[in-house]
Amino acid sequence: DMFDCVLPTRLARNGTAFTASGTLNLKNAEFAMQKGPIENGCICAACCEFSRSYIRHLIKAEEILGLRLITLHNLHFYLDLMKRTRAAIAFGNFSEFQRHFISGYRVRPIIAGE
Repeated sequence: DMFDCVLPTRLARNGTAFTASGTLNLKNAEFAMQKGPIENGCICAACCEFSRSYIRHLIKAEEILGLRLITLHNLHFYLDLMKRTRAAIAFGNFSEFQRHFISGYRVRPIIAGE
């Protein structure tokens, strides 16, 4: 499993979280009142203990904890993705797994000024 290992942490420092449906920039105003986790069903510490709105508040207040929580989530996301990828390869259905993952994934733009 070799790829750009800094991506989950680098994007987290900019407020971006990975989810199964794509990236979320938690700096954006749309997350100010969202009480759910970064990603429903995720079992990382950030998702189990903190809401999107609270993490956004931490980021906007320039509290390092916000960026650390997104980093924890992103690393968990990558580890889980690699686990599922290895399983798909082992079961001989990687192409199906890939199609399913890509079909539901989109990169959302950063909205300037929010």
